[in-house]
Amino acid sequence: MNRIRSVLTAISLLPIAIGAGAPAATLDDVAKAMGVSALDSISFSGTGSFFAVGQNFRPTDPWPRFVLSQYARTADYAGQATRLDFALMQGENPPRGGGTQPIIGTQRRGSGASGETGWVMAQGLYTAASTTQGQHDLWTTPHGIVKAAIADGAKVTGSQFEIVRAGRFLAKATVDGQNRVAKVESLIDNPVLGDMAVVTEYRDYRDFGGVSFPSRILQSMGGHPVLDLTVTEVKTNAGAVTVPTAIIRPSAEVTAEKAAEGVWFLAGGTHHSVAIEMQNHIVLVEAPLGDARSNAAIEAAKKAIPGKPIRYVVNTHHHFDHSGGLRAAAAEGAIVVTHAMNKPFFEQAYAAPRTLSPDRLAKAGGTAKFETFGDKHVLNDAKRVIELYLLAGATHNAGLTIGYLPADKILIVADAFSPRQQVTKTPDQLNPFTVNLWDNIKRLGLDVQTILPIHGRMVKLDELKIEVGVTN
Repeated sequence: MNRIRSVLTAISLLPIAIGAGAPAATLDDVAKAMGVSALDSISFSGTGSFFAVGQNFRPTDPWPRFVLSQYARTADYAGQATRLDFALMQGENPPRGGGTQPIIGTQRRGSGASGETGWVMAQGLYTAASTTQGQHDLWTTPHGIVKAAIADGAKVTGSQFEIVRAGRFLAKATVDGQNRVAKVESLIDNPVLGDMAVVTEYRDYRDFGGVSFPSRILQSMGGHPVLDLTVTEVKTNAGAVTVPTAIIRPSAEVTAEKAAEGVWFLAGGTHHSVAIEMQNHIVLVEAPLGDARSNAAIEAAKKAIPGKPIRYVVNTHHHFDHSGGLRAAAAEGAIVVTHAMNKPFFEQAYAAPRTLSPDRLAKAGGTAKFETFGDKHVLNDAKRVIELYLLAGATHNAGLTIGYLPADKILIVADAFSPRQQVTKTPDQLNPFTVNLWDNIKRLGLDVQTILPIHGRMVKLDELKIEVGVTN
């Protein structure tokens, strides 16, 4: 607990400042000023900007921006549940970075948590997810953190009070001169950044039916903006959060599909990996998401190619969903092979504290080792050659890398081509990321027959050609 409190003290020094105002006497004073006792639930909606965490073009760039055309969140304090539904439009023009860019028209997304049930929504489908983010978002709302602090028996010190949810998140609130929550500084676990700092500012309070609520919400994560919301409507005691009736629960199992002799497509869930047999070791391409997924991929690789250690793990790019499991591979003893621009970022991120949910590498007290490259890199021995190429001109990510096995005519690609369903016709609007991939294949003179996509199905080259409108 002392370690947790020292971390809470540290986040109070984050360089986002607002006037603290006069100290609040008690939490009851804050609750009275904000109308907390009158609330069992609250819903609020608005418009603004949304930014995709960990999907920046370069590791040091801000997260990519999207136009938030609709945003509606319900915080059900009585039911300890929350639900978010929102709609995005393209904000980076031309598309630059990840986060499912480019968006054509409007894209609906959502998320939520209720008890031990969590979900995310995309393309109209609800998929099971961790509840940590949802519980963080519920109890760091301006009224939620007051309710949680009162329930915990917390006290106001000066103009601040805190809550601790062990293993999930920590949060400290700052109260303004009118006894309203003006800022919440919190920490939540992130597979890449460790104890990730979140700062949420609540500005321009207005009265909504006797409840005081901010009309402007600003939030940053990992030092970059993630939300700029202008609140246009607030409904008090709007009812309980309803859990979606059809939540897909993907199997955690990783299946090993043979792509060629000694080459295994490790598929399952949303993100895949590839295991490649070398003379006396294994090369694993991609360690995605976090420890759980990447540990499963590691075990599948060792089962498919028994008796050999994983010596290298190739990272296609730094986006968090593609690099979140690198530390698990490093704990296995693998050297991280990544573009040179990523190494300083990873080294800084890996030096951060990981107190909330220590991962495999943190528990082992180990460090990651890196091998970097520029435009091209080759991993080879007497058995096989693996060529890695930077995708020239890629706007999805500045370090986006493809893998090529010349003897097997196999291409490994992340994000630039993700054929989840069979491609039978050319889309009306071509994806610039996929067009760029095709241009690079031609530029490099790669003889490709089979494509192993990190998202999607193992396919033949013909489907890529249809996707980009190539007829010969």
